Amino acid sequence: MNRQFTEEEMHVADCLQEIQRIAAQLHITDESFVEDTKVQVPRLKELLSELEKYTLE
Repeated sequence: MNRQFTEEEMHVADCLQEIQRIAAQLHITDESFVEDTKVQVPRLKELLSELEKYTLE
């Protein structure tokens, strides 16, 4: 039986998918790895804060 996902579940899944996408783009073999990571940290923090909201309920 297929169930309908809630709006919250979809939002959590979207956040996790974006975190995965960002992490997949960062490669330690790139010369700009550390700089690229620094650029992405604010967005990763934002996504983690979004996810954290669901743990505080």
